[in-house]
This record gives sequence, structure tokens and C-alpha cells, in this order.
Amino acid sequence: MTATSLTGYKHIDEAKLKMPKRFEDKNNHFFFCKSHKKETLVLISKPGKLNPMVGNIHSESIKKKIRDKLSKHPYGVGIYDLNDNLISKYKNNTELAKHLNISKVTVSKYLNSALFCFFFFYF
Repeated sequence: MTATSLTGYKHIDEAKLKMPKRFEDKNNHFFFCKSHKKETLVLISKPGKLNPMVGNIHSESIKKKIRDKLSKHPYGVGIYDLNDNLISKYKNNTELAKHLNISKVTVSKYLNSALFCFFFFYF
């Protein structure tokens, strides 16, 4: 690790717990009631040929890697019986929603709540 780089640095658990609380009060945020100048926005947006993605399209394999990396459920989601036996497994909540013929929003709500056990046990 060099003095100008945080590569390899690991935050302690206590610091990780403090981080989300730091800006709970929006008035404490350093950018509260401020906005970028037009010149800055132009530089940030990288218009035209300055933008490295102009004219490029992600391949299906890259799109899949991005989806997998951003997934909240990297090991997939499943339906279990009352004895905690796996009945069927799906890559993500969208596939599960299609199988159950319900909205993926509904599946997400159950997965994010304590009720998800009840939901999956009775299907």
C-alpha cells in the first residue's frame, strides 16, 4: 500500500457501522444545497467522442457479468418446503417471479422482509 492509495485497505467493523449514519441528516452532507457549474457538468458528462462508450455496445457475456455482479442474491433464490428441503432454485428474483406468475416487485418485497420464509414455505 502506498501513501496515495487506499488499495488493499480494510475498514474495521466499527467504522463500517458509522458510515451510513454520517449523512442521515442531509444538512451535514458536504454537497447539500449546492450544484455543479455548467463547465463542470460538461467535463463530467464526457460528450461525444470523449465518452469511451460512444458507439460501443456491451456483448451479452459482459451484460451477464454486470447483472451477476450487481445481483443482491449472487447464489440465487429458491423455494423450500417445511422441512427446509430445496424444491427449486432460480438465478434471481425475476426468474422466480415468472415461475410463480407474480410481480418481481412482490418477490423482492418478500425477500427483503422477514416474511420471506412464510412465502416460500407454502408454494
